[in-house]
Amino acid sequence: MEKRKTNIPKKPALKNRLFQSFRDRSFLRHRHFYLALAAAIFFIAILARTYHLSSLPPGVYPDEAVNGTDAINAIETGHFKLFYSNNYGREGLFMNLIALGFMLFGVNVITLKMWAVLFGVLTVAGMMLLARELFGTYRAGLVTGFLYATSFWAINFNRISFRANMLPFVLVFTFYFLFKGLRTGKFADYIWAGIFFGLGVHGYIAFRIAPLILVALFIAFIISKKKFLRQYWKPVAAFSLAAFFVALPMLLTFYFHPQYFETRSESVSVLSSKVNQGHLWQALGKSTALTLGMFNFHGDQNWRHNLPRYPELEFFAGIFFLVGVGWITGRFFYLLYLRIRKKKRSEELITDTLLLSWFFAMLLPGILTYEGLPHALRVTGVLPVTFLFVTFAIEKTFRLAGKIRSPFWTKASYLILIAVIVWSGYISLKRYFVDWAGSPEIHPAFAQNFKNIALYLNGLPPNANKYVLANAGGQIMDDGLPVSAEVVKLLTHYRTPGITYIRPGFDPKAIMPPAKVVLMYYDGESIAWIKSLYPGAKLQKVDPQPGNGTDFFVVNVN
Repeated sequence: MEKRKTNIPKKPALKNRLFQSFRDRSFLRHRHFYLALAAAIFFIAILARTYHLSSLPPGVYPDEAVNGTDAINAIETGHFKLFYSNNYGREGLFMNLIALGFMLFGVNVITLKMWAVLFGVLTVAGMMLLARELFGTYRAGLVTGFLYATSFWAINFNRISFRANMLPFVLVFTFYFLFKGLRTGKFADYIWAGIFFGLGVHGYIAFRIAPLILVALFIAFIISKKKFLRQYWKPVAAFSLAAFFVALPMLLTFYFHPQYFETRSESVSVLSSKVNQGHLWQALGKSTALTLGMFNFHGDQNWRHNLPRYPELEFFAGIFFLVGVGWITGRFFYLLYLRIRKKKRSEELITDTLLLSWFFAMLLPGILTYEGLPHALRVTGVLPVTFLFVTFAIEKTFRLAGKIRSPFWTKASYLILIAVIVWSGYISLKRYFVDWAGSPEIHPAFAQNFKNIALYLNGLPPNANKYVLANAGGQIMDDGLPVSAEVVKLLTHYRTPGITYIRPGFDPKAIMPPAKVVLMYYDGESIAWIKSLYPGAKLQKVDPQPGNGTDFFVVNVN
């Protein structure tokens, strides 16, 4: 079986022994040296995703909370689903993992976010492995691991309990094992690649675009490797069967319940006439421009996803990203030209196809929608390949610096590159933990007022009559409450039993005094209605974090 050639350059000729230890590749590849750096990067990734996790982000967003309440319901009923229909419908693996966490460690904010953190940390490890496979140097693995570990974009979502965190994880390990299998020829690697790819169907909806990457890769393999189908049909079959059987339960769920496969595309799709208002190409052009511009110019403006005045990438990382995309795109078309016109084969074409198809395929969930653009969450699948482009450009720069004849300037170039990489990581960490974390806008963005309501209720005496007016809006869940109320339900579920939830238009006679009636949103009409029946009722404003928009109101009925 033909093995993939690793693109590891030979040790360059050295003219000055003074700098030999610095430039000697065999020293830099010392196993313990790289393991120590990799361990340090892994520690940074863990720390960046767990530091003050219970209070940063400051609240629990309703979309997170409904994942938790669905998990609690699964535990209490014993019905663990492959697909949960609440909140527009969600693939069930993430909720079932949350349920497992709740059973093992109890219901709390940390446990709710635990799996998002775990997938994020493991993705950092996978990035180091994948970059090593694709670019052929341990240095590339360390660079991409560090940049991903410190990325604002990655850290932010890895600290939010969204199932979208599974998407980078499954894609990174799919392609790591796939390309490792090409190098080693081991069937186990192809099977693992298929398992991870099959898991993707159980994760985030944007994964449904991922088969396009496989189609592009398959074509690249055929034109780049002689007799590919004859030599690789067994690995292809191993990958395909593993992916199919892992994905089969969800595929059958979609087959028997086709409504689960549908989303709210009618209200957000750029292809919908209701959205584009008859100007499809204009709307498509705008969504494409905004999505492509998010990396370097105009990032996601949602405080829940980004620090709005900044692009998704730090300045230096953004420059290397543009260089990487431009270099790989140019090389792709040049290698394709050589293959068509001069019959020359190159395995670099396979790597280029992977990166470009991955990038553009995973941008489609953002490009094809028209709501909240640019939208960093919908395109989380592009996160890993973005830093692979950055790493490619940095690796090329390192190699160019290694060709400088002056040892002094080579060493200086290396030190400048390392400083730029470290500075980029520092700026991204500062942007999250100082600039973003210190902004008052993040408190309402994460519905901290709903978390404050739950904490208030948890602090009331057990014998107090407690009512929550669930009037904050959102999709109606299976329990008859809007998704906004799921935050309060989740955080009070076991700590404060006996809470009664009422909806707008409630009968005030249902309130048994003495009672505390907590309003999720201020509602003068409901307050007047309560006071008409209980004239002694008093309105109280509770504001644990003054000035951050996280206050709420309580009607004390005596």
